[in-house]
Amino acid sequence: MRVNVGSLRSVTACLLAGLLVVGAAQPAAAAPRRAEQWYLDEFRIDQVHKISTGRGVVVAVIDSGVDASHPDLRGQVLAGGRSYGTSGDGRSDDDGHGTHIAGIIAAKSSGDGVVGIAPGVKILPIKMRKDDGVYKGAGIARGIRMAVDGGAKVINISISGPGLANPVERDAIKYALDRDVVVVASAGNTAKGHVAVGTPANTPGVVAVTGTTKGGAFWSGSVQGPEAVVAAPGDSVYNVTNEGGYGWGDGTSDSGAIVSGLAALIRSKYPDLNAPSVINRIIRTVRDAGPSGRDPQYGFGVIDPMKALTANVPAVSANPLLDPAAAPVDPGSTARAAGPDEEFDVTQHGDRGGPTDQQVMVVGIGIAVVLVLLLGLAVFLIWNRRRYRREAARAADIPDEALDQALSGAYPSPGAGYAPPSGYPPAPGYAPSAGYAAPPPGQGPPSGYGPPPGYAPPPGYGPPGGPPPAPPQER
Repeated sequence: MRVNVGSLRSVTACLLAGLLVVGAAQPAAAAPRRAEQWYLDEFRIDQVHKISTGRGVVVAVIDSGVDASHPDLRGQVLAGGRSYGTSGDGRSDDDGHGTHIAGIIAAKSSGDGVVGIAPGVKILPIKMRKDDGVYKGAGIARGIRMAVDGGAKVINISISGPGLANPVERDAIKYALDRDVVVVASAGNTAKGHVAVGTPANTPGVVAVTGTTKGGAFWSGSVQGPEAVVAAPGDSVYNVTNEGGYGWGDGTSDSGAIVSGLAALIRSKYPDLNAPSVINRIIRTVRDAGPSGRDPQYGFGVIDPMKALTANVPAVSANPLLDPAAAPVDPGSTARAAGPDEEFDVTQHGDRGGPTDQQVMVVGIGIAVVLVLLLGLAVFLIWNRRRYRREAARAADIPDEALDQALSGAYPSPGAGYAPPSGYPPAPGYAPSAGYAAPPPGQGPPSGYGPPPGYAPPPGYGPPGGPPPAPPQER
């Protein structure tokens, strides 16, 4: 079998072009770090961010400070302050905990990075100082007031201590709630020796958050108690760390940060909602888990960001965590009565239950590869046909121009002075050229020539070469 080297080169070029298309699109289709954020996939975060990213909302992080130089946090962190009275702002982190919490809330991927729950928000870092290895209630209270005065509409406190809040803390929390701020706090971790929902999460009016695992089961490392309000992922939560790094976190600190991000999404989507209505929307759209209604592990249930942003939930005037009459006894009852997802129309919010962005991208890549291969095949066939013609022309010593005319059926009409060869009939429509004269006397027409139909010789004219005509006889 004869193999044409030029053909192989052309096919190889087409395949390489297709592979280049796949290679160019592949990094966007699968970023390794983003793939570790399983909780974002459970929340359908790509669809959620089509509805809200938290733009225009300030979230305070009362913690160890925030490393604002991290690539995924650049431009996301305000100056903030320090709750222990020294000069300086909150944009540094000696511990790394605050940076991780801020990333869960607001990270904006720098390429191969991670994504936060609300990447459109701004973080207000309130840096605290540990005294004897723990954060003191007085420092938390000062941090809350600084956050409110700094313009925060959501305050995240991923800190939990034993016992109840002291009067100074309770006054600071009331200061925030009275000024239309949502306060979210982590419930506590058994690995830290906590056995019940700690302070400030157990303070009335605060959204106390427990932890779940992948799939929504209760996380064994989380504390539980009657003060639990909602549950969110707290096991193996991947996000940023200090010094430009990335890593996993385990704890209700991560759970609280996720709920703080959700509160920011709601406040951005519904800027006219007051803080009680934001809390009400969160607890009325949860996925009920464990015993029906509120329970010590999940509180009212596991958060559902998509429903929280799209469900028809009435506004309230009082914080449902302070007014028992305003709190839902069974937040899932409305959803069950209307059927799954029937209490709101997701088509109004850009989520039609269709393919995910990654699925659409994969299909697009496949179509692009097929088109490139088809285009390459067409170019190859055209080139191969022309090459074959040129080779045939060279073999027959026929000029290229004549070959092109023959292949296209473009022979020209006979020119002036053209006469068909001997024995060939004239071309249709052919007429003798100007200046043509009859043959001289004595020279007859060519052999086989006959007069045209209807022709008669003149009187006395005989055919050439025959005997002369007889003279007329007299009568």
